[in-house]
Amino acid sequence: MTRRCHLLTLALLACLPLSGQTVIGKVLRFPDSIMSGNRIGRISQHRVAAMPEWDFREAVFAPDGTRPVSADLDFLQHLRDNNLSADIHTLLLGSYAPSDTLDWLRGRSLFDQRKIAQAADLLSAIPEDSPFSAPARFHAVVARAYLGDYDPALIPSAAGPYRELSAYQGSALALLRQDEAAWKEASSRFEREDYLLGEGERIMEEIARTRFGARQKKAWFAGLASAVIPGSGKMYAGRFGEGVSALLTVGTLGAITAEQWKRHGGNDWRTLLAGSLCAFFYIGNIYGSYLSVSIENDERLTAENTLILYHLHIPLRSLFR
Repeated sequence: MTRRCHLLTLALLACLPLSGQTVIGKVLRFPDSIMSGNRIGRISQHRVAAMPEWDFREAVFAPDGTRPVSADLDFLQHLRDNNLSADIHTLLLGSYAPSDTLDWLRGRSLFDQRKIAQAADLLSAIPEDSPFSAPARFHAVVARAYLGDYDPALIPSAAGPYRELSAYQGSALALLRQDEAAWKEASSRFEREDYLLGEGERIMEEIARTRFGARQKKAWFAGLASAVIPGSGKMYAGRFGEGVSALLTVGTLGAITAEQWKRHGGNDWRTLLAGSLCAFFYIGNIYGSYLSVSIENDERLTAENTLILYHLHIPLRSLFR
């Protein structure tokens, strides 16, 4: 009887579809997994040997105070190409032998990390007889410009191999100082031969036309216009909607004041209240018009200066890899 039951069970298993065998297989493997997972079952399990501890600092290199940084320039450039400026800075803090090369690399690393003040000090200190003097000074000019120092004294000589870059930076600093004569002198030396500088030169010429060529809106004129016709100064500033609103508000209050004066006289509280409100909004209209032009000019100036600074540093990464 038992043998017949076994044979019948095997026959049924053989007749089940593949999905059924899979389900039954999972059920049958469950007790096996429990048995294999206990302490006795784990004795025979294959184990992969643990990876030994490894000091990766020794695997790469460990500067000891005598190693020249020039020996690792390729690796440092690889890190920079992958935008790992923080790793470069950490590495350069190691005990490399002092050199102008090390100072240049440290300064450029700080510059890439936007640590502008530290970068400016370190790059400006590299001596002029160093082979890294020119790239360091060009970077220092940009760093100091970001700090608000637009002195062109650091720009390398215009007669060297970087004469167009020298003219490029000189013209940018002249725009930032709003020095029209210096801009004309520096921009006259544009050679338009380096495609890396071409776009920046075009942008700066457009800014110069706006800054020095076109007539600038005058804040005092906006205030005067709104004193004559309320809201007209706002329209002059380019804020047409605000100008219409000011005109309607002051005009309505003026009409109400005139009506109260006509009905109740100048000493009536209703006339005085309406007149005070009208005067308050009238003066606010004049001041707001003056302020609108001032704000517009300041915003335009800030936007233009930001664009100049952006194009000032863009060529450096490609020119000095």
